[in-house]
Amino acid sequence: MRIERIHLENFRNYKHVEIFPDKSRNIIVGENAQGKTNLIEAIYMAAFAKSFRTNNAAEMVSFGAKQGRIGIDIFSEELEKNINITIRTDGKKMIQKDGKAIRKIADLLNTVVVIIFSPDDLRIIKDSPDRRRTFLNSEISQIRPRYYEVLREYNETLRQKNALLKGYFNVSRKTFTRADNLMLNEASRFDNSRKFNEEMLDIYDRKLADSAYEIVRYRKDFVEMLSTEAEEIVRKISGDREQLKIKYKTTCDFVTAPEGRDIIYEQFYNRRDKDIYAGSATAGPHRDDIEFYINGEDAKKYGSQGQQRTIALALKLAEIRMAKIFLEESPILLLDDVLSELDLDRQRFLVSEIDDVQLFITSAEINEEVIKYLKGGTLLRVEEGSITRVDKY
Repeated sequence: MRIERIHLENFRNYKHVEIFPDKSRNIIVGENAQGKTNLIEAIYMAAFAKSFRTNNAAEMVSFGAKQGRIGIDIFSEELEKNINITIRTDGKKMIQKDGKAIRKIADLLNTVVVIIFSPDDLRIIKDSPDRRRTFLNSEISQIRPRYYEVLREYNETLRQKNALLKGYFNVSRKTFTRADNLMLNEASRFDNSRKFNEEMLDIYDRKLADSAYEIVRYRKDFVEMLSTEAEEIVRKISGDREQLKIKYKTTCDFVTAPEGRDIIYEQFYNRRDKDIYAGSATAGPHRDDIEFYINGEDAKKYGSQGQQRTIALALKLAEIRMAKIFLEESPILLLDDVLSELDLDRQRFLVSEIDDVQLFITSAEINEEVIKYLKGGTLLRVEEGSITRVDKY
């Protein structure tokens, strides 16, 4: 898989830009705040229809413009493909794939598969569980678009359940203290509303259990494979001195058999009192996490900065391997100003592992190692929203 053309109009600080990337290596240089990361963001948008920098799509439209546009031509599976995304100032997006409107994001996913590695990714071990769930959701969605649809259904049902729980919580708090534990059989004065809430909660919990079963299954399979690939990479980086294990921690009791849905539902049902008191669902995939262990010790608590960066690097390289396995072609790698965050040994290892992927790498400076790696690739200089091909550096 490779990008053959990028066309931007009124996107961030790019008024009008068209480039034809090198099929292997694209080194993007320039001073800070010139637009290097904006180009990476545009490619990421073509893959996910969202930014990795902001939740407000309107921010990506150039100042004073009515709309911005991203056009990407891709060569994949022996076919030419095209993605066009128009972003309006109200934040709404219109997406076309091969000239046809796309209404579901799942229909866009894995058209162009990208792996992004930025300084933020180096903090994945230390960051919150939400950051690690986002990592899981993004990467699984690319190789298993069905996962995105199930996750969307789960989140919508969860939103409805939480709204109901919040209303119930507010009514109950007026009468009961924490010491009362809000046991439902004590809430006789709210019999009618309780009956309604119980029926609705039951409907929501059934739907959530169905979605949670699929989400947990996808995540467990992904993490098991990720752990296997990343473990081998960490051994190679460390010279067999370190062993990595990645564990998926779920709040859902889970079995692979179909009755797993009933088991998860029972768990939700048994936590209903806690949910009511909390005013939100206290169990489910939205509370899950992944944990990293180096030589048997929790890397979040005891791992050195170097070890944590090794894990982050191993995760990205493992993602590339997995994308190749599932999609039977190489993804596109985006390195956004991250090489400077890695020591020379890790830089060399990264470079040695990505020889067969199309690369877009941003850097404020071109150091000797990057120059050696260029080897016939394309050097692009970004300055004040313009991009020019450079022969000398």
